[in-house]
This record gives sequence, structure tokens and C-alpha cells, in this order.
Amino acid sequence: MKARHSDYDVAVIGGGPAGSTAASLLARGGHRVVVFERERFPRYHIGESLLSASLPILAHLGVLPEVERHGFVKKPGGTFLWGSNGEPWSFWFREDPGGFAHAYHVLRSEFDAILLRHSAHQGADVLEEMTVESIEGEGPFRVGARAADGSAVVVDARFVIDASGQQAFLGRREGLREYNPFFKNLAIWSYFADAARLEGELRDNILSAAHGEGWCWYIPLHDGTISVGAVVDASRWKERARPETLPETYRSLLERCRPVTEMLRGARQVAPVRVIRDYSYSSRSFYHSAALLAGDAACFIDPVFSTGVHLALLAGLLAADALEDVLTGRRDTTAAFSGYDAAYRRAFERYRRFVTFFYNHHADPESYFWQARKLVDSAGALELREAFVRLIAGTSDLPDTAEGIRQIDERWSGSVAAAEVRAAPGMHLMRVAATLAEMRRLTEKPRSPSRSR
Repeated sequence: MKARHSDYDVAVIGGGPAGSTAASLLARGGHRVVVFERERFPRYHIGESLLSASLPILAHLGVLPEVERHGFVKKPGGTFLWGSNGEPWSFWFREDPGGFAHAYHVLRSEFDAILLRHSAHQGADVLEEMTVESIEGEGPFRVGARAADGSAVVVDARFVIDASGQQAFLGRREGLREYNPFFKNLAIWSYFADAARLEGELRDNILSAAHGEGWCWYIPLHDGTISVGAVVDASRWKERARPETLPETYRSLLERCRPVTEMLRGARQVAPVRVIRDYSYSSRSFYHSAALLAGDAACFIDPVFSTGVHLALLAGLLAADALEDVLTGRRDTTAAFSGYDAAYRRAFERYRRFVTFFYNHHADPESYFWQARKLVDSAGALELREAFVRLIAGTSDLPDTAEGIRQIDERWSGSVAAAEVRAAPGMHLMRVAATLAEMRRLTEKPRSPSRSR
């Protein structure tokens, strides 16, 4: 490959869900877009369980039919073993009137490759095995990258989207990242074949099962394997999660989770044990000069509600909309980027509060890991179903006044007593309604005709 120099409207750093979503939409709008991806797709990535709220975005991209044809496991909902009750409780995406009745469990290597290929089909220049080494300027930018064969590529771009994942090229360089002290966790996981599944209509649900040191996930995948992970407190387990002791630590954590242990009886581990640490963070700002931060490059919460891919897709959608506004002259950069920051941060904070509330309601009195998180229900008085319904019923958007909280609490109690889950206020926050509302807001604005490339 020869060294080359090109001009683009937007340079996207990273070809994961956030970067590929933004690239597809901008290229479809006739803008000159280049994507730098340091790996060759398909490549491995964790984060395999989607939310139904992601499907409207995939439909908007035009890639949902291909995802549906691929054969991924349909995810009807989730099953939780959590809290003092000890009995399983499930939620169903079909409980959202007018929404999608399922999501998917995906192999990210295959799912992400579908999205990145779609970006190329929409007209983006996708450069794989291309490591970005420098981003100069404040907008316009000069982006320098190096290919696998050692050759250099330099492009000029009016705008940059940093979707470089946890590498967070700009976020780290500019000191924007802030770690969340509440979620100082680490995750350890691997994959099993010949493992049991949940029974009956729960068969394709994700299982999240708590134990005294943390919780385990159990996700069925379409290749016949099960993704099994454990999330624990980083300070208590970091010394036992060193490379030389990782397999033993992983086995020890699974043994603490009886439901997972029982389903893995007779199963074969078919992949190495992996670990990730200090993955919960946000950024002081989701943009810097004329660059946007999107997906894991901007923020990540926790795997308990499988929000990572959804927030990345939503970030790509919002980033493309903000840049479309600027490139077509509808808004100036300051207004568009501050609007992006507000919309993306609103979604992130909504889920962050969900997860915070959920962790607060683990009721194992012997658990150091969970007692540190009991900020609301220190007595562990709430039963599992009530705690979960309160979580998904709008706790993330509690008003500031005691009277407002009282009124919402009355509605919670009424919906729980009547077993009318869908009537609980704020139910849409874990479903598709919030995403559809964002998309309606975007599509209601007049769009300019697409330009030819």
C-alpha cells in the first residue's frame, strides 16, 4: 500500500457499532466518510446480548433484515435470580405495547462485521488493519494512521468521530475520562459447549444470577455455545485475577453461583478465560473541539442490563444527526455538539441510574460486594419483583421533590399490586419507546437531498 493523502467530511476512528452506525448514516446522506479500524473483521469482542431498543436503530440503518437472516438467537427477555426472595423473575420485551417483542444474542464478531460491511455498502471508505497514530488540529483535522504493512495514510477531515472503544484515543489524550467509583468491578468470562439451557419459554432469555461475591451472566449463542461470565468487586478480586491464577479464579466464582453450576454440569469449556477491569466510566464532555466521542470511547456502565451495544448504536445515530445538521448548515457546531452531548448523556444517565438502583437491592447480608451498594434499601426489605419493577418503572427519572416521589411511588405500588407490569410508569426506559422518540425527533426535521459522492 502506498502512502496516500485524502480529504473527507468525517473521519471515524473505530469500526464497532458506534462508528459503523454513524458512518453508514453519514455516507448514505452523501457525505465523504472514512472509517479507520485497527483490526481485520470479523474480530472477537465481548458484549453479546442486545436490547429490543436497538432494533429500531438497526431498522433505520437498513441492516435489520440481514441481522434477522443471520440466525442469531432471538432474546425474548431476561431472567433474574437477584435479591432476598431467591425466586427467579423474568421480564419480557413483549410487555412493551407497540415495541419489538424480542432482541438478539449475537456473536459480536459476526454482528459487528455485518454493520461494518453495511457502512461500506452505503459508501464509506472502510480501512481495516489501520491504526490511528495521530489526530492533529482542532477541526479541520489531519489524521495519521499506519497500515499493517507499515505504510502511512494521512487524511484531512472537517470532523472526527472517536469511536475507538475503551482505547478512547481523544478522551484519554484530553484527560476527559472519569472512572465511576461505584462500579469498580471486573468481569471474567469464557464459553461452554454442551451446556444446559433454561427451560420452557425461558430457554432463550439471558440469565443474571447473583451470589455472595457478585453475579453471573449466562447467554445462549447461535453457534451452540454459552457465554458465561462473572462480575465481582475489583478491589477484592484483582489479586486473584492475575493471568496465572485466572482459570482457577473463574472456576471458583462459577462454583459460588449454584444455578450456573448446575446448568454447566457435563459441559465443556471451549475458550480461554478472559478478563476486563475498570470498565465503568464516563467523560466530562462527549465532544472536544470539532470531534465527537461515541460508544465505549465516551462511556460505559456495566454489563448487567446489556446496555453497551445499545448505547453505542444510539451514539452513532445521534452523532450522525449532529454532523448532518452542521454539514448541511442547519445548526452551527456549538449548538449541534452541545445537543449531542445532552441527548447522549441523558440516555447514559438513565441506564446508569437503573444499574445503580439494581445493585442497591441485592439483599445478601454477608456480601461485602453488595453491602457497599445498598444506598437506598439498606434493610433489604424489598422483594425481588417489587425491586425490579421499581427499577424499570422510572427510578432513573425520579423528581427532586418529596411529593413527586410519593406520587410515583403510589403508581408503582398500584401497578405491582395489580400485576400490571406494563402500566408501571417509565416501563419504556428498558424498551424501545425512548429510542423511537429520539428517532422521531431526528426524522421530523427537514432533511436535505442526498448528494452524490
